[in-house]
Amino acid sequence: MDPEAAAAPDGREVDGSVAHRKALTIALGSVLALHALLLAVAGPHAIAASRFATVALGLVAVACAWMRSERVAAREQMMLRWLGAGMFLWIAAHFVETLLGPPTAASSLAVDASDMIYVVSGFPLLLALSTTKETEPHRAIFLLNCAQIGLATVLTYVLLFMTPMTPQQASTAMGGIYAAECGLLVALTATRFLAWTSKEERRVIGMILAFLVTYLPIEVAMDYASLHWQLQGGGFADLLWSVPFCVSAGMALYLPLEEDTEESLLKQSRNRILVGTMSPMLITTGVFALAAAVTVPFPALALASIFTLLLAQGLEAGVLQRRYMTGQVLLLERERDLRKANSALEKLSQIDPLTSIANRRRFDIALDQAARRAVREKKPIALLVVDLDYFKGVNDVHGHSYGDVCLVSVARALGQQAKRPYDLLARYGGDEFFLLLPDTGTHGATLVAERIHAAIATLGLENRASPLGEHLTVSVGVGVSDEEFKIGAAALVDLADRGLYEAKRRGRNQTHMQMPPGTGPELVGGAHGAGVPSD
Repeated sequence: MDPEAAAAPDGREVDGSVAHRKALTIALGSVLALHALLLAVAGPHAIAASRFATVALGLVAVACAWMRSERVAAREQMMLRWLGAGMFLWIAAHFVETLLGPPTAASSLAVDASDMIYVVSGFPLLLALSTTKETEPHRAIFLLNCAQIGLATVLTYVLLFMTPMTPQQASTAMGGIYAAECGLLVALTATRFLAWTSKEERRVIGMILAFLVTYLPIEVAMDYASLHWQLQGGGFADLLWSVPFCVSAGMALYLPLEEDTEESLLKQSRNRILVGTMSPMLITTGVFALAAAVTVPFPALALASIFTLLLAQGLEAGVLQRRYMTGQVLLLERERDLRKANSALEKLSQIDPLTSIANRRRFDIALDQAARRAVREKKPIALLVVDLDYFKGVNDVHGHSYGDVCLVSVARALGQQAKRPYDLLARYGGDEFFLLLPDTGTHGATLVAERIHAAIATLGLENRASPLGEHLTVSVGVGVSDEEFKIGAAALVDLADRGLYEAKRRGRNQTHMQMPPGTGPELVGGAHGAGVPSD
């Protein structure tokens, strides 16, 4: 995917990004070509100019890293900028070395002020690689890492410039420190490459790794050639110093800039979390080695440094432990809130939104529970199905708003008949209500049906579409199970439905009771006479 396609919201930004990339590419190629031409023309007399050309090319590489950092997500910016800072410090050391008087050898083996900057140039990369997803949110850990880097700087200065050594010993010590730092960087980079959590983070770590694996062989080869073969500066070998910068600049310019989505972010496994948590300890290991190196000439400084490292590690562990405990508390609170929310949603999913009584789902659950209890306790269940007479005419003549008022009023009146805790009124659908009465036989069901007709009549709701006095009335179908509830829940609903059908067939505004075959007579009644044996 083209880098500009993912990062630019409009055409002008795309054009600007492409222009910047082309300009930096041209600058990179031009400086490299000018450097080669200078070496070809001036030869050994252009040592200083050759080094300044390397500095210029390094500055272009820093600009490439900075431009990329401006176009990635905020969480990925700092690692790129630390990479740019490390390269800038390296070219600053190269510049200072040139100002002090460029050595005639291709690689300087003497110890001077520039060597200190060379060592410090690796510290921004250490900070970038030691900042992981686990430690990133904590400014305290970042400051502790900075303190360890500061301690490493002091120990390096003491070791190189305050410890009594011959120039040869100083050069050897400098080489050892630099080699150890570079080895630590490679180890830390390889470790972090196993623990990346986003595509852009993997690309930046890859850029750092590419810079290191191209730089280290060149550094070792140039040192060896200068020491054993007396390789001189001002030759085409000087172009080798530009290779790491060209590689990192090219990757910064041309690696894709696809934005990470939630799905593309890598899930943190236990191994990755462990690697990410242990990565900052490599800095402590390196500083500890420096402290050990100054133990003989400066024992007090070495002991103070080791104590400082132990204190820093303890504080980092405390910060991470605090974060873990805080996260656990928040997790428990969210689980509790989630359970409450799920419970509330479960209740809402069983409530009819118009009438605020139980819906069909809640009725099905309650009927199943009542059936199990009836089988266990060998007690009958009564089910009343209440249907509003000529309700379609209510909506047609009076309007749907008035129809909703009627439904709410009827639901409220019916709710007054479900007096026991285990009675349940539900809106089964449309204008049909179910009233479930556990532990209720024919007599109790008949009394409830009579009260329902009376309560509806008391409401006095108008229904000009009804031929029954232009008032709202209801038909009630009653199903009563046998005492041992052998018929089952589905059969009980079927009995009540058949009772309602008969009540409507016989003229509406009445009750019809259905019982299981062989358990008693069917009962029928009007608005004030439910419970009369049918013909």
